[in-house]
Amino acid sequence: MATFHLKDWRRRSAWRRRIQLFRSSLDANLMLFLDWLISVTLCLGLAIVLPMPAMPGTLAALLSLAGFVWLGLAITQAGPPVDSPHLTAWDAALLSFASSFGVQAAAHLGAFGS
Repeated sequence: MATFHLKDWRRRSAWRRRIQLFRSSLDANLMLFLDWLISVTLCLGLAIVLPMPAMPGTLAALLSLAGFVWLGLAITQAGPPVDSPHLTAWDAALLSFASSFGVQAAAHLGAFGS
């Protein structure tokens, strides 16, 4: 039967370090996703005041512009886009471009009623 030593702090500290790394990764993911969501909300708020026929194209253009801003941030400040344990600005740029293409596809299919 295995014994439990109260002075064996190495196991608990390694476990706590792993948990802390996981939590910091989750916090970083949440912060970047919230920042990206705020930029998308700003784009949507700017595009919603336009008339309906112009709104999908403008929203797609604004989301694409936000993607280029995230891409510029990724190039200047973020590290390499591979082997990162959490989301980076590269991922936010890809999310912005994907949402722009999604809006364009939805507009092409007539989802906005125009």
